[in-house]
Amino acid sequence: MHILELLSRKAIVGHRGYPALELENTLASVKRAVQEGANIVEVDIQRTADKVLVLSHDENLKRAFGVDINIREHTWQELNRIKKDGYNLARLEEVLELLDGKVGLFIEVKHPEDTPLVMELLEDLNSTHWIAIISFHLEALEPARGKVTTGLVYSKPPGMIPQAKKAGCNIVLPKYPLATQKAIDLAHRLKLYVVAWTVNELQKALELFQRGVDGVATDNVGVIRNALPL
Repeated sequence: MHILELLSRKAIVGHRGYPALELENTLASVKRAVQEGANIVEVDIQRTADKVLVLSHDENLKRAFGVDINIREHTWQELNRIKKDGYNLARLEEVLELLDGKVGLFIEVKHPEDTPLVMELLEDLNSTHWIAIISFHLEALEPARGKVTTGLVYSKPPGMIPQAKKAGCNIVLPKYPLATQKAIDLAHRLKLYVVAWTVNELQKALELFQRGVDGVATDNVGVIRNALPL
């Protein structure tokens, strides 16, 4: 199913998979999100020194894996040895093969220079229709424009809805306090889908869907999914 069709039906997005129960941005976290009913899974991307795309929010593995190592300065062979409680780094290719269009995927690009490599992988695997590339950086979205669904992430007022439209995006992803009724209505008038993040309170998720958001990203997919009448 196309990623925008999933949003048109209202979507629960697993933020970094299911970090409430599994280590974020790992294959186990992605699998758990799908098992618990996520329509879309969001992951973050970093690139190794030898140009392997791996799942990680941070450049450094200190927070997630407890080791002071910069991903971008080491090879995949070196990084693949690192484990924590049975978890290890995952390659983006592994996630694409695991999901294979069964649910949607948001790929958040942290460094604009990584987008061409992401696009190359998506095109090689013919995996573009069920995926969106998202980023805080407009320049990270430009290489994907017209080739794959794109979304602009932002966290500061007044938001970036007009900028997203001008950049050819299909989705805006505001931090949830910025997903006001006025902002949602403006985005929809401009034919942009709205996904609010990171929403872990049931009442807040319900309120946002009542306002008209097309999706919420959450750390706890199962709790939000089971409580909402979607």
